[in-house]
This record gives sequence, C-alpha cells and structure tokens, in this order.
Amino acid sequence: MGIIRAVPDLERVVGERPLPVMMKSIDHLDPHCLALLAHSPAAVLGYVDAGGRQRAELVGGAPGFAAAETRSRLRLPVPPSAAPGAGAALLVLVPGWRETLRINGTLAEDGLLVEEAFLHCGKAVIRSNLWGPASVPDDAVEEESVLGPAAAAFLAAAPFAVVTSRDGAGRADASPKGDPPGVARVIGPATVALADRPGNRRTDTFHNVVERPEAAVLAVVPGDARTLEITGKAVISTEAGLRESMTERNRTPKAVLKVEIETVRLARNSALRDSGLWDPARHVDPGDLPRSSRIWTDHVKLNETAGAAAKLVRAGANERLLRAGLDQDYRKNL
Repeated sequence: MGIIRAVPDLERVVGERPLPVMMKSIDHLDPHCLALLAHSPAAVLGYVDAGGRQRAELVGGAPGFAAAETRSRLRLPVPPSAAPGAGAALLVLVPGWRETLRINGTLAEDGLLVEEAFLHCGKAVIRSNLWGPASVPDDAVEEESVLGPAAAAFLAAAPFAVVTSRDGAGRADASPKGDPPGVARVIGPATVALADRPGNRRTDTFHNVVERPEAAVLAVVPGDARTLEITGKAVISTEAGLRESMTERNRTPKAVLKVEIETVRLARNSALRDSGLWDPARHVDPGDLPRSSRIWTDHVKLNETAGAAAKLVRAGANERLLRAGLDQDYRKNL
C-alpha cells in the first residue's frame, strides 16, 4: 500500500500548487465576501474542541447568521465544545449556488478572526447535485466509535461532505467534497475513504494531513435535517486497487484520503433544519450574487503576494477570459 508522508511525494502525485491558484485568496472580507455571507443561512465550521480533537459542525439557521463586525472579524455561532484561540475554518453555503466561500482564521468565543478568504470552484456541488431533488428524510441517530447501521445508511446516501483539517502550525481548512451518493466510501467497519477529484488545485487537505494526520468529515444528504460527523486519524493513499474502485466519469483519482474512525455522530441539526437549504423556494437567484468570475478576478488583483511572477498574475487577471475558461472547465473537467 502506498501512503504519502511528505510534501515532495505528495506533489509528485497530485502536482504543485500553481501561483495563480494560490493568488485567488485575500486576507480580509471584501464586499464580495459580505454579499455571499448576507445570502448564506448555513456553513460548516471546522474547529478544535477542548480535548484537542479536530471537529466539524454545521452552524447557522438564517441568512446573515455570520456577520462581519470588521473586515477581519466575523461574528457567528460557536459550538460549546470549541476551544477559542485555535485555528478554525468556515465553508459557507449559498442555497442554489454552485460555488462556496472558504474563510480561514482563528476561533474567538463569538466568531472567527479572519486570516484568509477565497471562493472555491463549484465542481463538488455540481458532482453531488447538492441542490437537486431532496431525499425522504429519516430520523435515526447514532453516536459510536464505529459506523453503526444508521450511520452507514446515511453515508451511503450522502453526496456531499466537508473535510476539516489543520497543518503543523495549526492553520485550519474546510474543503468540500462531492460525488454521486456515497461521497465517503466505507472500506471497513472503522475506515472511510474520499477521492481526490478535480477542484481548485490547492490540495489544502492533503498538505495538512501530511503535517498533522487527523481530520473531521461532515456529510449531508439533501432533504435530511441530520448531519454525520466522523473524526479520526487520516492518511493519503495511492493504493491502485482503492483508487480504481473510486473511479467516476472514467476518471480515477490520483490519491485517496483515508480516515480511520475514532468517533461517529449522526445527529439532528437545528441549524440545518432552520436554514431551508433543501427548499428550492429559498434558493438564491444567481443574479442577486456577484459573478464567480468577477470575484476571482478581483481577489487576484487584491492579493498581496510579492515578486515579479505575482505582479504578472495580477496584471493578467481578466474576467472575460476567466469566465470563458470556467464554463469550459465545468463542462469537461468534473
């Protein structure tokens, strides 16, 4: 079995992180971020609990639940189990919209101190059909150290998940994953696997896991007001048989994230229930939001990375070209 344990080995498999991709992030909340936050009724928060364990929880309940007090401070509901002062990350969902907003920083008692914000491409949402027809919800709950029957059934139906992790310095990330139902594959009573699909090419989760081998996974099923949280030790596998078993759309992943389960919690989530994420009548009209291509273009120009190469990237940022490339990428590179 091939396990990746070092960044050079990781980048030989999945590629290096391109400068133009990394320059799509900014270190504050700009007007585009504020517009998306105003329309978002829910987000997945990755945080560290009082016991030092990586966690993930869906928070929110109504549009505007996360409000910017300043351009570097976001007020939002913080789980009682969270440990303020540790790295935390937010994956912001806008109902009906394919892109997601990622905000990383340090957790405060009443919110998040913002250190990084960027727009994530819509491929995970598209692959998962997250805003499509809702399933018939169930009400079974479980809390175990292995996958029980209710959790396994929920996971088999879940097309969308968010993986939260931290690097060696404690910087946090929350990354979306999307596939047909079964986005997190059960490969044993205490192990799940998630494929590395085409995305924004930052590979944050993999870089984090190389440095700090732990993760939390939060899975959702459209139409269901429950969430499934899995926490545990994480590794990156290049095992051929596992990768080939996770082929989708004739594409075999280059690497797979394996999580050795320590805790499983399938529970009703009041924020998800109240948010109306699965109600088509509450989906946001894309015309009420800034264009994703405009956001990326503006964020590249706002990025303060130094050097001649970065200067060229900023000068070359062109929304029209980016929009054309994005449309083609969404059609051909899912």
